[in-house]
Amino acid sequence: MKIQNILLTGDDGYNSIGTRLLIHFLKDNYDLTIAGTKNQQSGVGGLIHAYTGGTWNKVMIDGVAGFWVDGSPVDAVECARSYFPKPFDLIISGINLGVNVGGNVISSGTFAAAFRAISLKLAPRALAMSWDSPHKLFNKKHNGEDSLKGFLDYPGIAAAGVVLKSIEHNFWGSSFLNINMPAKTSNTMRFTKLLMNTYNYWPPAVMDAKTNRFYYPPGSQTNKVKDLEFDTAAVDKGYISVTPIDPTMLDGTSYRRTKSKLIKI
Repeated sequence: MKIQNILLTGDDGYNSIGTRLLIHFLKDNYDLTIAGTKNQQSGVGGLIHAYTGGTWNKVMIDGVAGFWVDGSPVDAVECARSYFPKPFDLIISGINLGVNVGGNVISSGTFAAAFRAISLKLAPRALAMSWDSPHKLFNKKHNGEDSLKGFLDYPGIAAAGVVLKSIEHNFWGSSFLNINMPAKTSNTMRFTKLLMNTYNYWPPAVMDAKTNRFYYPPGSQTNKVKDLEFDTAAVDKGYISVTPIDPTMLDGTSYRRTKSKLIKI
């Protein structure tokens, strides 16, 4: 299918460095639109403000029009369904500053926005794109005026290349790709699957008995996986990880085995 109209979203904010990198590299050849969050929303996963709603406003970022919502990434794509009269050809969520790998994608606003967009039929294809950026950028408050100079060569060129290759190859038959770029410059993509056992992948939450507070300590992976079938290992070894995602969340093997059974309780 021909890709022309692309909706940009994500959880770092409508004016984030990642969104602006995509604008920089894609705006001359594609019709871009933004539906993003007003503020940094990393780590909110599939949060939706179903009971409170929120505010929104029109924006123009680096020559691309759209809107922000004072809410979550899922709120942004839900509002996109209401605001835009026609679906898009492609949704790109990202480029997120920080990887979204393994079973941890459930807590990713970047991943959730792309996942929700597919379920809402906002587009037949979606890319969730993330970069293993320095930790200091993970929760950065973006202002739309940050210089892109230090990000153009990487991850910018690589991200644009992944988008173009995905379009060229019709997304390798997948409707949803979760893409993670390694910390250092890479130009090689590797197809992977999610690492579901992330028990020791990140430092665990700390529960302070004196203050009755819990927090997540900063730090990198504590248990590095070596099997390159998995996204975590591929990124760690310097590959751009491309993981096809089933947006139905169905365990097809189990369903096919049990679909004709009726079990009384």
